[in-house]
Amino acid sequence: MQKTLPSKKIVVVVDTREIYSSVVRELHDFGCEIVEKMLPLGDYVCSERICVERKTAEDFTASIIDGRLFDQIARLKESYEKPVLIIEGRNFFARGVHPNAVYGALASCVELGVSLLHSSNPRETAKIIYFLAKKEQVNGRREIAFKTKLKPKSLQEFQLALIASLPFVNTTLAKRLLKYFKTPKAIFSASERELRKVEGIGERKARAIWKVLNKEWEEES
Repeated sequence: MQKTLPSKKIVVVVDTREIYSSVVRELHDFGCEIVEKMLPLGDYVCSERICVERKTAEDFTASIIDGRLFDQIARLKESYEKPVLIIEGRNFFARGVHPNAVYGALASCVELGVSLLHSSNPRETAKIIYFLAKKEQVNGRREIAFKTKLKPKSLQEFQLALIASLPFVNTTLAKRLLKYFKTPKAIFSASERELRKVEGIGERKARAIWKVLNKEWEEES
């Protein structure tokens, strides 16, 4: 079947652990440009806003049992405006987990602000990722950006890494903030209103950034 593709090349950043998966092969077939990176969060980055975590139903259940799930979800939500969890298949109960635990975990993901999507197989997963990336990059004209564990070498890289560590701030937003405010100190001193003047910083992001920088630190008990 011939596929109709947009004139702009769709780029998907793929974590190294996923690079040999069937999903990546399907994305190649759809005409995507694949960029391999060692991602600290998620499996597929579609834009500066959207990062996809892919799990089979069995993986999802295993992550409930070993406690990884909610840490992964919380970190995705902290770093991306619109995190997505794609679950392949329906074999949730192979490991004898009580159905209430599975349904409760699914509900908690939604409550934490993660979009839950289901696919039957890797090809369907690839289609979802492709259209997410297409919507963002072609229709929304958004850039690819992702959280990364930088090893800064220059002063500029140290500054970028510092600002990219703020909540909801990826490398693209960090550059915009630095271009607008000129110095990290000016960003740290900015009001919520001033932060919102930067493209991509809405009310929710501005509030989160301001709160991290201004709330008095309290040691956890």
